[in-house]
Amino acid sequence: MSTQVLAADSSVALLTLGISLYSIAILVCLGIAINAARFGRRRLAITMGWVVGVLTVASVIVAILSSVHGG
Repeated sequence: MSTQVLAADSSVALLTLGISLYSIAILVCLGIAINAARFGRRRLAITMGWVVGVLTVASVIVAILSSVHGG
């Protein structure tokens, strides 16, 4: 009897990569917002704060839709 190692599904790998890139985008925008706030660049800090908020809300909506869909 031999043991076979099955290759992982490419869609799972792409999903993992997408989630990682999405979280990196949120963290980078958050870092830019904090840095801008420290150095008095108010407009950039507010803009990056909005971007972080929108990305976070979008990820929650996608998570809810994916759990409801059950796909």
